[in-house]
Amino acid sequence: MELVKKIKLNYYDLTPKLQQASQSILSNLHQIPFQTIRETAKKADVSALSISRLNKIWGFKGYSDFQSNVRLEYYPAGQTKNIFSLSNLDEKKIENSILSAAKILTESNRVYISGFRSAKSFALYMNYMGRMVFDNFYLLPDSGLSAAQDIAHFSKNNLLVAFSTAPYSSETVRLIKTAQSLNVKTLSFTDSIISPLAQHSDYVVEVQISKVNRLNNMAPMITVIENVLEKCFEILGEEADKKIEFFSQRIKAINGYW
Repeated sequence: MELVKKIKLNYYDLTPKLQQASQSILSNLHQIPFQTIRETAKKADVSALSISRLNKIWGFKGYSDFQSNVRLEYYPAGQTKNIFSLSNLDEKKIENSILSAAKILTESNRVYISGFRSAKSFALYMNYMGRMVFDNFYLLPDSGLSAAQDIAHFSKNNLLVAFSTAPYSSETVRLIKTAQSLNVKTLSFTDSIISPLAQHSDYVVEVQISKVNRLNNMAPMITVIENVLEKCFEILGEEADKKIEFFSQRIKAINGYW
């Protein structure tokens, strides 16, 4: 989206406070038309003046002008319901990031998957679905400290996969930074290319997460995981099909799961 590009354009030239506000606004962009400037400032933990200054840096006349542009982007023709669609992000960009992720996953001799707190379910899902084909997928422990100690044993052909969306898990950010310092390849699934994970990762898959009422809609992350794994299986071709069929037969042999 052009609006998102405009917001991200000058991110690294902003002060830390304005960067904080920028991240907050990006995470809740679809809610802007329904919030006053004070409500937006409160969520970002900055002053209303900072929000106004940020809007002008982005090229808008003020907060009202910014709201109007968000409304046009998210709710054309009076629509008031936000439904996630992969088309909300640039389609070519999604295809390229999914293909890059699939290539690095299939080329790595060992893949370690991590996710803490709300992102734990993503790590579990990717590990479970991926292991139908990949016997080199490993789920890192829940403890960030234990996971960091495991990284010390990684080789240059290993890959660390990390999941985290705002508010970002401090354990995950530390894990990515540790991997970077040890020259371990990293692949992050996160909600923004300016997130702390993205800044310290070799490969990034950006997943748009929206908030409807009180809860974040995390379903898009599952969709992207499935798309990446499907692309991996497509790359492997017949080899992947045979392993999936073998897994299916073994499950049937024990009458499903206990």
